Amino acid sequence: MLILSLTILSGFADEWREFTSPLGRKVTGKVLRVENEVVTLERRDGKQFAIEFKDLCEEDVAWLGKWERGKPMPAEVKDGEKSPVTFPVDQELKKNLHPRTQDEIERTLAEILAREIPEGIDPKAGTAVNRLNAYRYLCGVSYDVEADARMNEQAVAAAKACDAKGSLSHDLGHFTEICNLSGGPDVVGSVEGYMNDGGANNREARGHRRWCLNPPMGRAGFGGGTKFAAMACMDTSGKDKAGDTWSYPGKGFFPLKYLHGDGWSFYLREGSPSRNALEVEVFRLAARPQKPFTWADKELGEKLEIAWISSKMNAINFEPKGANKEGIYWVRIRGAGVREQYLVELY
Repeated sequence: MLILSLTILSGFADEWREFTSPLGRKVTGKVLRVENEVVTLERRDGKQFAIEFKDLCEEDVAWLGKWERGKPMPAEVKDGEKSPVTFPVDQELKKNLHPRTQDEIERTLAEILAREIPEGIDPKAGTAVNRLNAYRYLCGVSYDVEADARMNEQAVAAAKACDAKGSLSHDLGHFTEICNLSGGPDVVGSVEGYMNDGGANNREARGHRRWCLNPPMGRAGFGGGTKFAAMACMDTSGKDKAGDTWSYPGKGFFPLKYLHGDGWSFYLREGSPSRNALEVEVFRLAARPQKPFTWADKELGEKLEIAWISSKMNAINFEPKGANKEGIYWVRIRGAGVREQYLVELY
């Protein structure tokens, strides 16, 4: 068992404390007894229940580890009242709201980013593909895109064509018409730039991001020149494993460090309705919902201002003000046959 050093607060017997599971579920209680790696708590409503140490975060285990094992608290637990319940049911994660746990996300990201770069592939290009796959995983599309040597050459040619012109353009030949283009020669860092897709000229379509998250992509190429970088992205050789919709940021838990800029995107299988036919709402919630909201639910939380909505091809892009920080958000999109709502929890 890992024990962390922690400053002990006085008055354990009368102290209310918020306990947290390794997956982030929380419950507030007062300690009644600590015995045999089990803590018995009393909630504010008077209900008593037991939690095993294995179901608590390391900090809570360390805090409880200061107890003399088996020493009862002044308030005794009556026989038969100790419950096998760990965290209240209403705090359990729901798969239809959180498809993946935070632990699962962190393990999978570590695996993706550590993938071996194939022989004959430029290390920077291979690293860029791994980063691309990390974003694809988080957004709900296949994340087995492979680095392709021929496409790397195309990307290098496109970047060098931009070098020769001194600016970005898709009209220079040399594969510029099939590439995402980036200012600056940082091949690996360009992936973040494509996902951000900021700037007034990208705001409506956010096409670089859309290509990065194209579900059937199976191969990609990255390359740089002296001033510019490029990504050969127009490939459809992969297995399309996405559902009917996908999004950026992805549904459920989403690491904040992978959210760039202020633009969110929602993708459909077919073309999206016109912007004028769409209504987009984003609410910041005070706590995790116990179940998905229905369309009849009105008082969800703080309703955020939507600074921008655009519709291009199969993408709906929108900018909810103040939604680029940790928190729980509920997204609603409807109009002209579209009727979707989902949760995003940034952590």
